Formats: sequence, C-alpha cells, structure tokens
Amino acid sequence: MTTYATDSQGKFIPATQRPDGTWRKPRRVRDGYVPQEEVPLYESKGKLFAQKPSLPPGLPPEMAQKAREKREKEQRKAAARPAQNPVPGLLILHEDNKANQRQAKPANAKPKKKAVELPDVLLEQKQKEEQKAASRQQAQDQRNSKQQQSQNQPKPLDDVTKAVQDLQLGSTSGADGHSDLSKKLRKLRKKIREIEVIEERLRASDGPRPDKDQIEKAKRKAEILKEIEELERGGGHK
Repeated sequence: MTTYATDSQGKFIPATQRPDGTWRKPRRVRDGYVPQEEVPLYESKGKLFAQKPSLPPGLPPEMAQKAREKREKEQRKAAARPAQNPVPGLLILHEDNKANQRQAKPANAKPKKKAVELPDVLLEQKQKEEQKAASRQQAQDQRNSKQQQSQNQPKPLDDVTKAVQDLQLGSTSGADGHSDLSKKLRKLRKKIREIEVIEERLRASDGPRPDKDQIEKAKRKAEILKEIEELERGGGHK
C-alpha cells in the first residue's frame, strides 16, 4: 500500500530509503491517479453472480434450512403414499366396478342381432355364383391382355406398301450419294482455284511470295484435276 503525503501543492509520495542506504526522491501524484498495484482485478459477470447470496435478502439461513427440511419431508411422504389419481381428473375403475358396469345395462338397450345362418343349398349356390364370377373376370382379363399385345405388335405390310418403301429408301440413298459427290467436287474445285491464285503469285514479280506449304499444294494440281475427272466420269457431271 503506497503512503501519500499532502502539502500546499497537492498529494505526493514522500522520499524513501533504499536497502543500500540511498534515498528515493519524492514524487508528485496527479489528481485521480491510481497505482497499478491498487487497481481492482477484473471479475466476470458469472463470478460476480456466483458470489451473490443464494437466499433472498433479509432471510436468515436457519429459516431457509428449516423450510428445506420441511419440503423434503413432505416429498418423502408423497413418494411413500400410493398414487390414486396420477392425472388430475382421471377416473380409475377397478375390476369390480367394471364387472358391475357390464352387468348393469340400460333399459332401452337394443339386443344385438345374431348372424343369420344360411342353409346348405343356399351356401352351395352362393359359392357357385362366386366361382362363375371369378371365371368370367379371368376370361375378360385374358381377352384384354391379348388385345393389348395385338395392338403393340406391328401390322404386316402388304407387297405394294413394301415396294413403295423400298423405292423411297432407294431414292433417299441415291440422293444422299449424289449430294456427297457434289460436296466432294466443290471442295476439289475450290482447291484448284486456290492453286491458280498461288501460280499467279509465283509468276508475278512483286507482291508476297507463297510459302512452302502453298508451293506443295500447287504441286498437287495435276493429281486434283485427275480426281475431279474421275468423279465427273463416274457421277455423270459435265
């Protein structure tokens, strides 16, 4: 605990002597300064709440202990006592009360109807009718399944329809082949036009010179022309 002194200028810490005999100078203390050792330690809210008394303010501990013992005694008595109505408002009926209620019937109660037993002839007739109905239902199910299968199967084509379809397929395949041949001829003729452009650039004295790939392409002119001639001869083009 730091000792403070006061003079006309304010509060200060007086000079103190060290263990080796030297003296510390007095130090002035500004208003409101609290040394570090005197700053109160921080306590969390949970710790402060735990330090509060568990009893209500003004209640003596002896009275609280008596009330606790009385409550525990009542709980032990309630546990030892057999439970009559565990749920408030629930009426528990014993076996003898249930038997009395079954015996005591109201005066206006109607007697229960007994099941009418049919003669053997009627029973046999009823069984036969049920068998007939089951057989009819089974036959109807079989007919429906056959119709469904016949609808799913493709119908056979006659000769005229087959011939028409064959002609259509042949014309379609021929058209496809003709279109493929035309496409190939167009590509080859396009290459010939490109080769002619390359040859004009080779003959010209000015302008950019063709590169190595273009020169190789120009060398294939005779081969491409021969291929065009063969395709035109085979496809009938002029």
